[in-house]
Amino acid sequence: MATGWKNQPVGLFLGGGIVKVQTVLGPVDSGRLGIVDYHDHLMTIGGGEVRADRDLLLDRVDYAIEAARLYAGNGGGTMVDMNPIDCGRRIEELVRISRESGVHIIACTGFQRAIYYEATHWVYNYPEDEIARLITEEITEGIEINNYNGPIVHRSSARAGVIKAGTEYNHILPGEHRMLVAAAMAHKNTGAPISTHTERGTMALEQVNALESLGVPSSSMIIGHIDRNPDLGYHKKVARRGVFLGYDGPSRVKYWPDEVIIDLIKGMLDAGFGDRILLGGDNGRRSYWPEYGGGPGHSYILTTFAPRLREEGIPEDAIRRMLIDNPERAFSFIQ
Repeated sequence: MATGWKNQPVGLFLGGGIVKVQTVLGPVDSGRLGIVDYHDHLMTIGGGEVRADRDLLLDRVDYAIEAARLYAGNGGGTMVDMNPIDCGRRIEELVRISRESGVHIIACTGFQRAIYYEATHWVYNYPEDEIARLITEEITEGIEINNYNGPIVHRSSARAGVIKAGTEYNHILPGEHRMLVAAAMAHKNTGAPISTHTERGTMALEQVNALESLGVPSSSMIIGHIDRNPDLGYHKKVARRGVFLGYDGPSRVKYWPDEVIIDLIKGMLDAGFGDRILLGGDNGRRSYWPEYGGGPGHSYILTTFAPRLREEGIPEDAIRRMLIDNPERAFSFIQ
């Protein structure tokens, strides 16, 4: 990447005026994140997603280290691994990947869509405040290595830095509403941001309404995958609520060509919402990884999409905001 934006060394959270972002190797100053991939995947072993689709199995830690090193070599500083509780999350491997690649990794707690949790799963049976407590403790004490599939709780030293919640296509299932309630409670306990899954970009406003009604400020919400529904008017309506919008569809021609997302970004910039957009890779499938024989991989945003943005006349300061400045704010804990 020709901008000179380079990964910076890890800093310590000293309190006072420094804004905290929680990574798997500890808290860092938000200004040291560098370029941020706001939503991606590095390891997925077991869990509901893999049961549903074997292409979601990401079981090679050596491949993940290689991908993270390549990302860093192209100027990347931080990756957010959005694999939540009991969806194949492997926190100890994420710690190793971060140490061996030099990339900051932010791990998540919380839950995916209800479709990935069987009807007998504890998330449907525990009281919402108990679920919130389990999420909270992954942020304040350490991520549970076995995803709370117990009966023994064995915590990693690595803590979660973001809470995930997800909803179904065009509706929110009752179990998903419970997860939103628990996520909101955990946010209020910790100040951690909430990053959502929208199915094909639907239910964004409903997510914002639900979380706001539960006391979560819009500045602590990231609405994910919303570019799967590239309706500029809808995006402007969501952005007016003060949330961050996650665009992680570049390279996914099966949804839209990059041109559609670029035109969407141009429209959002023209409307004054350049400070609301985050960019990510969402490489949750083996078929998206060159290391597994697919492509285009975790560096696509930096090696292909950002240069294309420049070719299309998008200013350098706007690209910097989407890759650096906006994620610094989005992943900072409320003090």
